[in-house]
Amino acid sequence: MSPSMKVPWSAHYSLKARIDFPPPPCLGGEPIWARPQRLMDPDRFRQALRDLAPPGDSLTELVESWNTQLLAAIDEIAPKRPLRPRRNRAPWFTVVFRKMKRDLRLLEQSLKNIL
Repeated sequence: MSPSMKVPWSAHYSLKARIDFPPPPCLGGEPIWARPQRLMDPDRFRQALRDLAPPGDSLTELVESWNTQLLAAIDEIAPKRPLRPRRNRAPWFTVVFRKMKRDLRLLEQSLKNIL
């Protein structure tokens, strides 16, 4: 952290600081992988699981076999894809402004219902 310095046009001091944080996925960080929900069809999943292997000799083998077959079915139906980073097109539109806008809409609706 750098020392503070007097700003000539004000009675305040400026402070310089550098904060290091990992880059977002779009700037060279690790991509975030997810399965698209629109591809998750319950009927296709049931159909893929119809051919489950018969029970094995031990419980451990049975669980491992089913886990392998479940993951294979999920990967076939909805494979993992990297998420595209969404750019914030209006960085000034913060949570505070979003709440203010929502409150304004609620007031408009209540006024419309009264009239």
